[in-house]
Amino acid sequence: MDLRIQKTYMALTSTFFELLEEKRFEDITVNELCKRAMVRRATFYKHFGDKYEFFTFFIREIQEEFDREIADSPDINTPIDFYINIVHRVMRFMKEKDKLLQSLLKSDCLPALLRILSEQVEFDILQKLKTDAENGHKLIADPEVMAHFFTGAILETLQWWLTQKKPLPQERIEEQILSMMRAVYMSVNVG
Repeated sequence: MDLRIQKTYMALTSTFFELLEEKRFEDITVNELCKRAMVRRATFYKHFGDKYEFFTFFIREIQEEFDREIADSPDINTPIDFYINIVHRVMRFMKEKDKLLQSLLKSDCLPALLRILSEQVEFDILQKLKTDAENGHKLIADPEVMAHFFTGAILETLQWWLTQKKPLPQERIEEQILSMMRAVYMSVNVG
């Protein structure tokens, strides 16, 4: 990708993070985003149809960063390590971007965010499950069913936790999610 395009995307993405920490998605205008990022509106519209298309790009950029971190991680030797790593990284992101998440929870775009996030996480888990099956790991169901199940369970639990104003400490919710994932994985691959 052209260096100028990369710089434009980085400027828009970092500015969008800032704006989302200040206000709801629907209150952000393309004019405001471009002005603060010092990107011409014409340049924005050359790459994105509207702010919703940019929002999809924004979420995918976050997911790609997660994917790069996980791929570079030395501690994913077993399938369960992969899932543990995902949960750790999601929880770390949530802690680091709490203002952003609180803003998104108040936004009408939350269902769209969750749908985009869900599709991407499910795709990543599905690819890992297929690889696990090819490497001889026993699965309790078809990879597609398991990927959908795990994605739904993880994201619904995290959404509940966030919307209920974090009724449990972050370490405890993370520990419980991982405990349930280990129990499911171990019950299949030990027995």
